[in-house]
Amino acid sequence: MGRFRQFLIAAIGVVSLVGAGAVGASAHSPKEIVEFTSMTPVSGGAVGTVNSRGLTGGGLPWVIRSGRGEVDAAGEVEVRVRGLVIPVAPLNGTNPVPFFRATVSCLTGDGVVNVSTGLFPANSEGDARIEGQVTLPSTCNDPIVFVVSPGGAWFAESNARD
Repeated sequence: MGRFRQFLIAAIGVVSLVGAGAVGASAHSPKEIVEFTSMTPVSGGAVGTVNSRGLTGGGLPWVIRSGRGEVDAAGEVEVRVRGLVIPVAPLNGTNPVPFFRATVSCLTGDGVVNVSTGLFPANSEGDARIEGQVTLPSTCNDPIVFVVSPGGAWFAESNARD
């Protein structure tokens, strides 16, 4: 009888924890579709060429000190970049683009769908905070977030979360 009682108490405890976890999970709304803590800048062969998502890399190589962000299922986009600059002459570590936008790229059953935020200020040091809204397709598989120019050339892309 003692073992049965211990088992019953343990089972009730597990059910309580599972229930508490479910309540905590539902409190966070809406769900993130992508979150990242680093970004890779356009460089090498990606400079000036069209990638697999249909976006053209910037015309010169870029570097980035840090980049992080997230996109939720409602299409809320938050991206923060620091030190997104062109390291080569004549710009030598500055950002010549006064505005950035974020493009969320999704794979759907019909192919690639890219949706972009409005423009957000970027300073000459390459720092910017993008907080915008996009209309996501009903299915968004393998999302990638790009920081792009006003014309759509990409400068940095989100890295998959480890």
